[in-house]
Amino acid sequence: MSLPLKGKKVMVTREARQALPLIHLLEGYGASCERVPLLRFETIYDDVNRSQLTNIASFDWLFFTSVNTVRFFHQYLTTLGIQVKNNIAAVGEKTAMSLNEYGYAVDFQPSKYNGKAMVEEFLHRNSNKRIAIICGENARREIPELLEEAGVSFEKIVIYRTIKNEQSKSLLNQKVLEVDAIFFTSPSTVEAFQQFLAPDLYEQTTNNMVTVAIGDTTANALCERSFSHILYPETFTVENMVEVYSDYIRKGDA
Repeated sequence: MSLPLKGKKVMVTREARQALPLIHLLEGYGASCERVPLLRFETIYDDVNRSQLTNIASFDWLFFTSVNTVRFFHQYLTTLGIQVKNNIAAVGEKTAMSLNEYGYAVDFQPSKYNGKAMVEEFLHRNSNKRIAIICGENARREIPELLEEAGVSFEKIVIYRTIKNEQSKSLLNQKVLEVDAIFFTSPSTVEAFQQFLAPDLYEQTTNNMVTVAIGDTTANALCERSFSHILYPETFTVENMVEVYSDYIRKGDA
């Protein structure tokens, strides 16, 4: 078996639990991994979302926009003892797979993994439906804004928050110049990276380090923070992140 990343060391900045599939993929390609989880997540338990979830049956559709939303939604509903009978929409393949793993059937999935496709294709098939968007505190505004423009009734149910993982700050500063590439899976990881890293190390990293983003939004966050060498795949999955970096190495650009 070819190991295109043999001898390469990659820093994975994703939250510890979510990082494992990416790490396994990289190791399968021959890379060694430095785990530096820059974020952690926690459930939000409050009266607002508890009331929304208790009345979840009042919504025609539930929109899930990430694997995280599925996990925290399922955990919360389990504590409340509520069963879901709503129609369910997933933004992409990974989210749909996660829903299936928890026992939820997916009724709609767009042809492309982005919010614009999700809303446009959904509204082409469905109208006058009441939607709940299951999301985190820092969720992107794209889907709500598009639904507002279309005059569709919806509510956001905010069930988790993203927290910068201060415990990784020291490790990041120790290891950042020892790796060949850094993988980023969200703008939040990019923001935490900039905040935690010492200024001199940050300058060296932005000038010289190969960075791999999961998609164009994360790539834009890197570009806005002056990173010079940014790769990202056309299809926004961790599998394609690894493949785009492997192609880069195969072409001898590193």
